[in-house]
Amino acid sequence: MTINLTARVLLAAMSLGLLAACASTSVVSEWRDPGYRGAPLKKIVIYIAAKEDGTRRVVEDRLAASFPKGTQGVPSYTLFPDPKEINEQNRAKIEARLKQEGFDGALTARLVSVDKDNVYVPPQTYVAPAAAGPAVGVPYGSFYGYGGYAYSYAYTSPGYTYQQTKYLIETILYGIPGGKMLWTMTTESVNPDSRQQIIQEVTRMIDDELKKGGFVGG
Repeated sequence: MTINLTARVLLAAMSLGLLAACASTSVVSEWRDPGYRGAPLKKIVIYIAAKEDGTRRVVEDRLAASFPKGTQGVPSYTLFPDPKEINEQNRAKIEARLKQEGFDGALTARLVSVDKDNVYVPPQTYVAPAAAGPAVGVPYGSFYGYGGYAYSYAYTSPGYTYQQTKYLIETILYGIPGGKMLWTMTTESVNPDSRQQIIQEVTRMIDDELKKGGFVGG
């Protein structure tokens, strides 16, 4: 039974270490134009500034499909296949086309930075009481069998260092025409298991915040 208790304690220590390295996405900063009193936007072009064209298309498609009824999301690659077309020199041309096709919003997102940090987790000590009598499996058993717990064991998990990777992603919503910023949010994803996980978590947060802000239907 002592061996089983030892294994349980060590497993708990390992679990804490794994939880420390788990992935999570959170909002670092968010801003909304306090003067915006408009109704939910009707048609939003979505542009993802990504190095890989595949990533751009996947994320734009995902966001476009996630908008609720009443707001149409259109991937920018269907309008401007070459992302180099979207630049300040082409502003008048882009604005004219978006206005002609009835767009009243533009949503953009980009990866701002990838930071890697070494995180140190100090040694942790855990105390496991020895099993005693018929109360095995019951926390502390009863008064009559408590004496057996005098022989408790302390286990210390060694300190360790792991690398933590943070991805900062900036999202901005503009009003069309004019290109005025209506809303922006920066998210931080820590130790994601994959690019797909970042996409899922960040797009879900974008959807939620756009609905909360009244920029798309609820």
